[in-house]
Amino acid sequence: MFKITYIILNFILPIFNAFILPQFVREWHPIGIESQIDKNKPYNFNIGKLPMVLWYDYNNTPTSTINICKHLGARLDNGIINNGCLLCANHLTAYNQTDAIGNVMAKNGLLWWSYKSYSRSPPLNFKEKENKFNINYIDINVSLVNVILEFIYSNNKIDVIQKNNKFFFTEKLFNNAEHKFFYRYPYYLKGSVNNKINYVINFLPLEENKTRLYISISNNFIDSTIFMNYFLNSKLNNLKNYNENSYLKYLIILKEDKTYMKKLYSLFEKYLFPNDFTISCFYKYKQFY
Repeated sequence: MFKITYIILNFILPIFNAFILPQFVREWHPIGIESQIDKNKPYNFNIGKLPMVLWYDYNNTPTSTINICKHLGARLDNGIINNGCLLCANHLTAYNQTDAIGNVMAKNGLLWWSYKSYSRSPPLNFKEKENKFNINYIDINVSLVNVILEFIYSNNKIDVIQKNNKFFFTEKLFNNAEHKFFYRYPYYLKGSVNNKINYVINFLPLEENKTRLYISISNNFIDSTIFMNYFLNSKLNNLKNYNENSYLKYLIILKEDKTYMKKLYSLFEKYLFPNDFTISCFYKYKQFY
C-alpha cells in the first residue's frame, strides 16, 4: 500500500498536474496604469510568484514573457529594447513575439494580462463614453481573501443576490443614499452611490499576504472624492488589524456564519494563490501545449 501511495505522489500526480491549467492564468489581471508606463524600456510585474516582463515592439504592441532569461536565468527587466526586441542585459539574448507568454491588452486606462482567459477581453470598468476617470493603486499587506471580505462586509442594511460566482449588493447609507455594488469572484468589484459616484476596484495578488488595488473613479466630482476617501479609509484602517494567512485562521473564521459572507468565503476554498507549485504547474502545462 505504501509503495502504491509513493508512486502516485511522486510519479502520477506530478504528470497529472502538468496538464491542469491553474485558474489564475485563466483570468484577466490588471498589471499597470497605461499612462504611467515608459514604452522605451521593459516593465516588470508580478502575479503572485510569477515574475513577468513586458516591452513594446516596433508596432507599439505590448508583449510579455517570464522575467527569467532562457539563457542563464538573468532578470530581463534590466535589458534594452532594440528594433522591437527585448535584449537581456547580460549576454544580449533576444526576445520577440515568438517568445510571448500570455496576452497583454489595454482597456479603460489599464494594462491587463492573461494566458488563456475565459473571456476575450478584460472586464469593462466603465462604458467607452465615460472617458473621464482617475486611476490610482495602493498595495496592502493583507491576503487577497481578507481584502475581498473586508470590502464586501457592511454594518448597514444590505440586500444580496447571488448568481454563481457573482454577488449583487444594495446597501442603505445615511440620508437615503443607496450604495449598489457588484463583486465577481475573484478579482473584480464595481459600485455606485445613487448612480452618480461610480468606482471600480481591480485586485491583483502580489504575495500570499500582499494585494494591489487598482482604483478607478469616474468623473472626479467633489462628492466622489469625499465618498471614496471615507469608504477606502474605513476599509484600510480595518485591514491593518488582520493576521497573516494560516491554516489555523482558515479553521476559525466564518465557520458559524449564516450570511452571504460565508457563501462568498466558500468560493475561495477553490482559490489557489499563484505560488511556486501553481506556477510550476502552469509552466509544465505550457510545455505540453
